[in-house]
Amino acid sequence: MLLIKNKTIRLTLGLLETINFLHLKLWLKNRAHARGFSGRVFRDYMSLVKQDVWRSQTIDELLPKMKENCIVLEHLQGGGIYTSIDELAYLALITRNLRPARIFEIGTFRGRTALTFALNSPPECVVYTLDLPALERTEFKRRTNPADTEIIEKSLTGIDYQGKPGSEKIRQLFGDSTTYDFSGYYGQMDLVFVDGAHHFEAVVSDTRNALKLVRDEGWVIWHDFANYGDYNDVTRAVIQLLPKEQVVQIENSQLAVYRKPSRK
Repeated sequence: MLLIKNKTIRLTLGLLETINFLHLKLWLKNRAHARGFSGRVFRDYMSLVKQDVWRSQTIDELLPKMKENCIVLEHLQGGGIYTSIDELAYLALITRNLRPARIFEIGTFRGRTALTFALNSPPECVVYTLDLPALERTEFKRRTNPADTEIIEKSLTGIDYQGKPGSEKIRQLFGDSTTYDFSGYYGQMDLVFVDGAHHFEAVVSDTRNALKLVRDEGWVIWHDFANYGDYNDVTRAVIQLLPKEQVVQIENSQLAVYRKPSRK
């Protein structure tokens, strides 16, 4: 159901696929939360079945050689966007284990994930993060979906990392990711995080660029994967561009991971 393009049909079929008495009770009590219920049930299903539309793994299965780790998370208010603490913890754990020298993030917003990468990476790591410049936001809002339009209006680029420990690692870049010249960074990144615009064309463009940015055996991570709502295009774009057996969803989360194979 998640791969159906039409939102109304997708949501209707998703509702029919996952409806139960608790869903009905939630709809009566809080319709806004009820709209996300189907996605949560589906992500629970994927974590239990392990492989259906794609693979689902726990963080321990994803990082089988992971040793005991201490991660750093700074709790910050969302500022209009929600990233769960467990998803931030997963990003921190992956960063600790990869020990990347170069990270590229597409979509800064307030800079919370950029700060998470900086706090959990080696001292020599550089975190590049790209965001829309203020002067291009009005035009870009005409091309994206309503959910992204609302986020763009609330964006305060980098405010969450400015002046914080770890911020010296962060290099703030500005540009429209669909037209930005990434060529100077090709093949240099150990980790690429895709969390920019969520309409289909933007996610396809960002994903193609991410695959060029990441080095062999490096990782690409997408946020807002396995989402029934306005951000469903993330799922469709990733599955269209990559073999589904190479895509791993971290269980019960909206994070998807791809590890670029070595060409040797």
